[in-house]
Amino acid sequence: MQKAKRFAIITGIVLAIILVGGVVLAAIFGKLLELLYIVLIVLAILLIAGTVYQIYSVFQLVRSIKTVREEMRPLIGSVNETVGIMKDTARTAGNTVSTIGTATKFTSELALGPSVRAVAAVVAAQEMGRVFLGKGHARSRAEERRRQQMEAMAAANAAVDRGGE
Repeated sequence: MQKAKRFAIITGIVLAIILVGGVVLAAIFGKLLELLYIVLIVLAILLIAGTVYQIYSVFQLVRSIKTVREEMRPLIGSVNETVGIMKDTARTAGNTVSTIGTATKFTSELALGPSVRAVAAVVAAQEMGRVFLGKGHARSRAEERRRQQMEAMAAANAAVDRGGE
């Protein structure tokens, strides 16, 4: 970047020296009017060249816009197709969730509920049979745990007593 900047500055200085030198020489030889005509002709040529380059740039811009439009049509079509597929996928997923929910409800109401009630009835009947037939008495779980804890404490005390002797 520095080299290009330096080149532009040097070129500008050289052109300024040439222009000033040309005007001074034209003034010395009395040819300022001819110099004016030459400068006007050069400026007109530059103006025409600039206009031609602008027209060329406009044509290139139009061509680029057409190319972008042609490239965008398939992309937009692809996006629309993808959106359609995603809608179908979402709809299918929703149907699947609904089906799973229905199957879960069906399973819990018709399969698990009655089987849990049946097992509970069988266990209750067994316990009632034990109580009524005299094979034991109905103990609550809390009583059973309390009995196990007491046995464990007695065993621990016995171990401590044996260790202390």
